[in-house]
Amino acid sequence: MSVPEPIAIIGTGCRFPGSASSPTRLWDLLLHPRNVASKAPSDRFNHDAFYHPDEHHGTGNSPESYFLTEDPRAFDAPFFNISRTEAESMDPQQRLLLEVVHESLETAGLPLESLRGSDTGVFCGLMSTDYANLISRDWDEVPMYTPSGTAASMLANRISFFFDWHGPSMTIDTACSSSLVALHQGVSALRNQDCHMALVAASNLIFSPREYIAASKMHLLSPTGRCRMWDEGADGYARGEGIASLVLKRLSDAIADGDPIECIVRATGVNADGRSMGITMPSSIAQSKLIRSTYASVGLNPADHLEDRCQFFEAHGTGTQAGDPQEATAIYNAFFGDSKLPEKTTQEPLYVGSIKTLIGHTEGVAGLAGVIKASLCVQKGIIPPNMLLERINPVIAPLTSQLRIPTEPLLWPSLAPGVPRRVSVNSFGFGGSNAHAIIESYIPPTKLTLGHSLCPQILPFVFSACTEKTLVDVLECYDRFLQEHPDIDLVTLAESLLKRRSAFNHRVVITAASIEALRTEIQIELEKQGSARAASPGIMSRPSNAPKRILGIFTGQGAQYPQMFWDLIAASPQAMV
Repeated sequence: MSVPEPIAIIGTGCRFPGSASSPTRLWDLLLHPRNVASKAPSDRFNHDAFYHPDEHHGTGNSPESYFLTEDPRAFDAPFFNISRTEAESMDPQQRLLLEVVHESLETAGLPLESLRGSDTGVFCGLMSTDYANLISRDWDEVPMYTPSGTAASMLANRISFFFDWHGPSMTIDTACSSSLVALHQGVSALRNQDCHMALVAASNLIFSPREYIAASKMHLLSPTGRCRMWDEGADGYARGEGIASLVLKRLSDAIADGDPIECIVRATGVNADGRSMGITMPSSIAQSKLIRSTYASVGLNPADHLEDRCQFFEAHGTGTQAGDPQEATAIYNAFFGDSKLPEKTTQEPLYVGSIKTLIGHTEGVAGLAGVIKASLCVQKGIIPPNMLLERINPVIAPLTSQLRIPTEPLLWPSLAPGVPRRVSVNSFGFGGSNAHAIIESYIPPTKLTLGHSLCPQILPFVFSACTEKTLVDVLECYDRFLQEHPDIDLVTLAESLLKRRSAFNHRVVITAASIEALRTEIQIELEKQGSARAASPGIMSRPSNAPKRILGIFTGQGAQYPQMFWDLIAASPQAMV
């Protein structure tokens, strides 16, 4: 059997409730869970006017949801060469996704200029379009760029346009499974050689009470405003906001390109429930078949081989009385239903959790939220706790002999040599479109030892941004980062800033030989900027259309032969900047 090549995740960006504006902050929230639900912010809509516990007279019955703490109206339009008029017509789901995509490219260490004109593909998941509905209510005041600003297709197309990428570009709506289906399409495109790199992303922002009212009428939403996965008191799902972006490459290409590999996507799969008990009724049979077929597609047999099983399962876990038992049954049957292993085989239970108990159901982003959690888990070697479990659903209780919900952080179970940490991720659309992904830790073939000198060495640290104000923000962010990560490798940091960041028009170069010295110099630059209205003497700026100038000529005391400096230029293009 020919096994498909694994796909590497090399960059991640995200915005989730609870101020989880980066993977690092999301991990902190996962390890130290807290209640981050709230009423709808007053600048979205009047929550009290559209809420009633009995969901009558045009109201919804969900008292709280999970919102981003960042202002969704804030957008760096000049950075993306978008006018104010056009930006006002754009769905904030497009605006914020552009920013998060850029952040994911930065975590991947990919300068924007290195990707221009490439065949990079874009695969986006989208379920809700609140903004389009809102700005179209007054036909006399519809903004000029409404068609391009609110069309679902533009979520992906605008990313391809701005970054000048020429690969496949599509937006996918399969409801709650949209983003995991988008991941499946991105993985498939890479394996089919449709693109060298794939960007998989999704957005979900809430601006209107409309979906609350509609979902309440179908009794989908939780009247307590919580996703109580597999709990006896589960009463529906709580809505949540989120933005997510992943950068993918074939594993062999990521290794060859020297990219930072966070984890690998071993396999993905999709199917549909078909004619179930109802169009919104999930099917444990279809779900179980999908899990097994996804494992089988890469030669894994989790029912009969312990080493082929995942150690953690990131469930869809919305917290509904209809969906929870179906998913629990599907997971149990896929791994233990007709296992040929002896009954007395010693094994860890299969731990099952869902990020929805922490940040709510992010709808079209839910699949990627689970994948990002899975990626962080296999990188850190820790299984985070689930929230909101008081008493297991009696229907699910018989399955807990093998399935276990963690209620506190757990170290990863011990594994045999060569067996990777493995997580399964479920995501289901309410119309029956199912998706599954297998995420694994990356085990390098050999461990490389960096030959960095143990002696302190003075290194250059280059910081740049599109505006002077943004450059100050960048310096402040790095100052906080260095304070929180005092053990960071300075050589790697200097190399990343020089080679793996886009070179913008406002720059400052700082030299330092230690973390303390670097922080001191950053603070000096910040003080210069804060004490004077004029530009800091250390900040160099030039218009984007300014011609390149000769800074200096290094002759080597004689210029022994023509084009003597060319070798340096070829090795380091920055020599021409």
